[in-house]
Amino acid sequence: MTPVAGIWNRDGRPADLPLLGRMGSALLHLGPSRSPCCHNAVGFVSDTGVVTSRSADNQQPITDDEQTTLMFDGRLDNREELLSILSVSRLKSAPSDCDLVLAAYQRWGTECFSRVEGEFAIAVFDGPRQQLTLARDPIGCRPLYYWTNGRTCVFAPEIKAILIHPEMVPRANEDLLADHLCRNRLAYEDYGETFFQNIFAVLPGRRVTVSAARTECQTFWDFDTESDVSFPSYSDYAERLRELLFQAVKRRLRSADPVAIAVSGGLDSSVVLCVADDLCRDGRSSASLRPVSLRAPGAETKQEAQFLSLLESTRDLQIERLPFGAPGEPADLEHAAWHSEWPRFDDGWCAQRPMFAWAKAQGARTMLTGHWSDQLVFRTGYLSDLFTSLKWREIAAHLDEYTRWFVDADPRYFRSRFARELMFNLSPHRFRARLRPFLHHRTRRDDETMVSPTIASRITRPRPTLPRPSCWSAHARDIYQTVRAQAHRLQFEADQKLAASFGIECATPFLDRDLIAYLIAVPGEIQNRGGVPRALLRDAMRGTVPDPILGRRWRNAETLTPGRHAVYVSTLPPLEAAHAAGFLSRPLPVSGKTIDFVGLEFWSRAFFSDRLSAPQQSPNGVPEPMDTADPAPKDDRDKLPYSPPKLTVHGDLRTITAAKQSDRDETGMPKTFSNGMP
Repeated sequence: MTPVAGIWNRDGRPADLPLLGRMGSALLHLGPSRSPCCHNAVGFVSDTGVVTSRSADNQQPITDDEQTTLMFDGRLDNREELLSILSVSRLKSAPSDCDLVLAAYQRWGTECFSRVEGEFAIAVFDGPRQQLTLARDPIGCRPLYYWTNGRTCVFAPEIKAILIHPEMVPRANEDLLADHLCRNRLAYEDYGETFFQNIFAVLPGRRVTVSAARTECQTFWDFDTESDVSFPSYSDYAERLRELLFQAVKRRLRSADPVAIAVSGGLDSSVVLCVADDLCRDGRSSASLRPVSLRAPGAETKQEAQFLSLLESTRDLQIERLPFGAPGEPADLEHAAWHSEWPRFDDGWCAQRPMFAWAKAQGARTMLTGHWSDQLVFRTGYLSDLFTSLKWREIAAHLDEYTRWFVDADPRYFRSRFARELMFNLSPHRFRARLRPFLHHRTRRDDETMVSPTIASRITRPRPTLPRPSCWSAHARDIYQTVRAQAHRLQFEADQKLAASFGIECATPFLDRDLIAYLIAVPGEIQNRGGVPRALLRDAMRGTVPDPILGRRWRNAETLTPGRHAVYVSTLPPLEAAHAAGFLSRPLPVSGKTIDFVGLEFWSRAFFSDRLSAPQQSPNGVPEPMDTADPAPKDDRDKLPYSPPKLTVHGDLRTITAAKQSDRDETGMPKTFSNGMP
């Protein structure tokens, strides 16, 4: 991992070298830091963090003869293509990904980002043009944030590094906080807001260009939602999906270090493990695999144990079995809030910590997971397409088939979900927007009485909307909005930052750009042929994944969450920090009704106490506090040189369960259905 971080004083003031050093100290967990570098008004946090090697040639940032400086964090997936197009004579004999991106920028300027494929966060300072450009890959797998007040622009992969700047005092984004705490469902639009006022994320597939006079944001790549894919036979669809899955896994196995693979015995993680093993056996990858599984002593189902043993016997691999981590102590919860930088209570992370600690001890820097398959490979919006095609009997058959696969789910759930989705897909967006305030009044949550009146009042604020792309089907719109929803972006970012606290990059092949583009283009009734959830995925993996796993049904074996929550209720003190920070109406005791506010409590402690401090790792491994951020001047409220609209969110942050090692969420429902209606 390479921290893409730095400062540009847009008014020409020299960059502050000690300040850059403190920013680097806040990001030590991302990689070994060296001295920051400055050139007049621009400075970067110098670091080495590479995927393919650890050679000194990969030192960053890199600068060309024309004083264009670039930092790159990520992985290039089209190296060979770029090498064939760019002037190889100007490059090193073995150019790094960073070298290739700089060569691409030299040739195409800011248009180069549309030609770069992979997962990345990039910062380029163009000296001759006096222009800073920040860019992020189309899925948003690498976080990148920025703050500017007209005189200075600060950027970093984690918000805590931006908060080091003396003119930046941490303030909560009350609009986004209100949506998170009070709304039953979050809206779709994403303008890049974070939970911190005036700190923005570079949106996936966008580039932010900062000059001395203005700041602009432009899209450089997005999915084609108006084109479908048609093959002569069903087997052709399955074969193409198989090719894309092997390609997606191979891309993420590119590492000089061992690669950990999280395995639960479910379909998604088994697909990743079996494909990775095939690639290594065939010589298409030289990665050293480290499979690992989390289990709950006394609660592991017989089926899960059988499937893990089946994978070991058929693949001749040993899967390390680790117990779930204990419920977090207050220091653990504050550590999680500090690294994730959001006010969400996530006991799942506490449970997963032993897996990341083990991976780090094995020398791994990458962990592959099967996350996000549920959210992307099985969407039910296609039933609306069948309805408009008058295929009503097929709808009934598919709904009946669901109950054979979700054996513990209430059959009425699928029918009511179909009714909600049908109303959503057939009604105009303007009509739904006008109806939303009335629905909010009828479904007001108890949470609103617990949240401070100042925060709760932001729920009724005016909400601008974004243009929505035309989609060839309701199914395509369903997947596109899942990828582009801000709730999911926040989850992507939090997952990456929590994994990075152990020095691990979390990667999931199901978030591959080409794979998602294919899922958008393939009709949903083909992906779920005959009503079998993820039928196309199951058929594509025949001969690779054992048949018993391909035929696995969803069962509700969730027995741990109530007991773990009971530990928090009995041991945690009242939520006083969140009240003192002005987020809650009173210091509430931790109970079943208020446990969702536990994340808010420790986020308040981490970022809104009198002293900005954190359980940060020093070079010798001993936690030590960060330097105190100096108070901002009275005129710190000066707005940005542009006026970004306020942000709303799509999906329920509390019920997105991408980071769980189970096919179920905390409530026992299939993960696919946990994030509500769009």
